Amino acid sequence: MNLKELFEMQKKLDEHIIKEKGLERQELLPQKILALQVELGELANEWRGFKFWSEDQEPRTSKKIVCDFCQGTGDENIDNIMESAENSRRKHEYIKCLECNETGIVVYSNPLLEEYVDCLHFILSIGLETFNDDIKHYYNIDTRLKTKGILQQFQLVFSMAQGMYGDDFYRELLQSFLGLGEMLGFTEKEIVVAYKMKNATNHERQQNGY
Repeated sequence: MNLKELFEMQKKLDEHIIKEKGLERQELLPQKILALQVELGELANEWRGFKFWSEDQEPRTSKKIVCDFCQGTGDENIDNIMESAENSRRKHEYIKCLECNETGIVVYSNPLLEEYVDCLHFILSIGLETFNDDIKHYYNIDTRLKTKGILQQFQLVFSMAQGMYGDDFYRELLQSFLGLGEMLGFTEKEIVVAYKMKNATNHERQQNGY
């Protein structure tokens, strides 16, 4: 994966956050590493595969919400969408809700992918803080570190994040994290698109006093 564009976007976001929060002279690497570990835990929670005590171990790849247009009924009262005198008499008639295709539910997002790109934000930020101008050496990461299963892959990424100081650890963190993304079923395009969307959201949050 070519990470050049994402590193550049992350640098702008980091600079935005530092300016907004007045963090110009603070050492942030320990906080970023802890934040990454927390986000990895949230990613694992959306994956659910480690929950041996639960009957529900399916990854959370879609978040469903009640349709705003029909309030979950699957249909719309004609009075709500037709205000002409000609149709006002059809008070109790209903039509199929086109927004949710009569299901009452709208698929909102992919929580698993969202948590993955949250982790990616911190991984990129850690690299920028650690290597600064030398980050260009990590623009192209072709090798993937993979274990025999997703559970073991999570453990590998956690171990890399825990010891995240120095070149070898960072390269292996990137390689193992990108390997995890493949094992979770994400394409590079999906990751990039989701990252850009969340990056934009994070900029908006800073402007709104998040």
